[in-house]
Amino acid sequence: EPDGGSLYLRLTTRPLDQAPFEAALARVGRERLRADVLAGGYRLVAPERPADVILAASGAVLPEALAAVRALEAEGVTAALVDVTNQGRLFADWRGRQRAAVAGSRRAAHDDTTLARLIPPAERQAPIVTVHDAASHAMAWLGGVFGQRTVPVGVDSFGQSGTIDELYGAFGLQAGQLVNAALVALDQA
Repeated sequence: EPDGGSLYLRLTTRPLDQAPFEAALARVGRERLRADVLAGGYRLVAPERPADVILAASGAVLPEALAAVRALEAEGVTAALVDVTNQGRLFADWRGRQRAAVAGSRRAAHDDTTLARLIPPAERQAPIVTVHDAASHAMAWLGGVFGQRTVPVGVDSFGQSGTIDELYGAFGLQAGQLVNAALVALDQA
């Protein structure tokens, strides 16, 4: 299309359990899930009551984020997990609305955005832990959309070598470390 664009989905060759995705598919339906994936993200884990903390993860770190959500729930902390499939699309939607608001000297409207579906009103005071196997600042902006406290986790130095487990441990990406990040975020609330 003349004004069309390309789409970059964050994928991995690492085998991932598809049961959580299938549960999301059953929960919201094929069309809604497809639209959300293409818009930049969807709720992989959506608790029945509002989440105390939200983990927003992208790519190969989803198993660790999912394990952290389960560990938090075992400790009585309700956690939601947002699978960020395209950071660029989420950011462009948010930033475009910010620009329009500035240009029009009015308040930015975010109620009909993908992020408004990913973070419903009842959870907009919950802290966010962003989890990414790339620069931690890449998703740190998510907390700025609704004014939530954010703890970004990711890779902030480069050149290390090791197994996935060793590298994830060095960067704070293991499930237990993500639980700690969520608890720190909650403690700051």
